[in-house]
Amino acid sequence: MFEEIFAAFYKKNNEIKVMGVWGKDGLELEKKYFSEIKDIDLEFSGAEIADIASKLDSTRISPEAFFIKLHFHKYFLIIFSLTPDYFLMILSDKNVIEGKLKFYLNLYKEKIIAAL
Repeated sequence: MFEEIFAAFYKKNNEIKVMGVWGKDGLELEKKYFSEIKDIDLEFSGAEIADIASKLDSTRISPEAFFIKLHFHKYFLIIFSLTPDYFLMILSDKNVIEGKLKFYLNLYKEKIIAAL
């Protein structure tokens, strides 16, 4: 479903190791590995991030659209809201250029949402 979008996104940001779409219910919709990752459980991380995002939504402190970047072991874990029910999670190495990444996140956001 997201294969072509993820591949195009990776082509412009090859520091990405993994990217995927999760629901705020904690369930993974789809993810794509661009590099082998052995030291991080992304299924668990995605579920935990979904729990945090849902809790922030229920307090109404967090806006509907969010961008969160976490230093996660030797990587960056980037969480980008897509809709009130879904978010995109990206695991990248530390060499990722944040401005470039945000540009392409905004460029491909509507295509990803259309694929939901």
